[in-house]
Amino acid sequence: MKLRVAAVQCKVGFKDSFESAEKLIKAGIDQGVEVFLLPEYFSYLPGGVDLRRTEETLEFLKKSSSSYGCVIAGNAIVKGEKGYYNSLHVFEGGELIGIQEKVHPPESERKLGVFQGKNAKIFRIGKVNFGALICADILYPEYCRVLALKGADIVFNPVVSVEKSELPAQELRHCLYFTRSFDNAYAIVKAGGPGVSMLGRKTAGRSLISTPNGIEAIYTDEKAEELVYATIDISNLRRHRKVNYSLFDRNLAAYQDLLKPKIESEKSKEA
Repeated sequence: MKLRVAAVQCKVGFKDSFESAEKLIKAGIDQGVEVFLLPEYFSYLPGGVDLRRTEETLEFLKKSSSSYGCVIAGNAIVKGEKGYYNSLHVFEGGELIGIQEKVHPPESERKLGVFQGKNAKIFRIGKVNFGALICADILYPEYCRVLALKGADIVFNPVVSVEKSELPAQELRHCLYFTRSFDNAYAIVKAGGPGVSMLGRKTAGRSLISTPNGIEAIYTDEKAEELVYATIDISNLRRHRKVNYSLFDRNLAAYQDLLKPKIESEKSKEA
């Protein structure tokens, strides 16, 4: 069983971001792509939360998935009981089939009133299990493992990738994605885009697709619009899951400390 998936590296933060995204989606349809992921906050203009843009974004996702007869996933800010949630919306043929809230919004989002999601969800599309790690969620290995334990085959990772990051080894960042795929026996579709974030920071694309076998596809120009796509062999992923004994042969007692709010080091105890 195989599935062709794509990261849509469209313009981010511009009035014509919808046009940029649709142009790449149409090109992907011509290449046989069945599933598309858009960058995090791709449609939002600089200046903060705009719920009118949310309505436009959801309508675009719904209409595009219906018109092209495909699966399209994209982020939108929705208002909940407590505040806002940065939520990935997954549409198939014009129907909303799943919503995943961002579990680890950074401080910059929390200052805007964006709250944390509570749990990892699995979306069944055909015979394939999909999950989502929204931007910073990919940095938490324990949470990434939860999706594997729930049976994810393919994981969406929409991101805002800033041009200049304080994190080290930017040129090796793609290794993180291979590691997550290898450890968890799932493919990852990462979509970012060139432009400007909702908070006014310059962004870059850096889109890619990883599997336990390596980086299957990667951007050629982080500052350009492009479609990054690959064919994923779901059967191969599931064979890897069966031989990756770290997924099911774990010493659960050793993980109890992860549930503590803070773990003191041995040195601090001695002091």
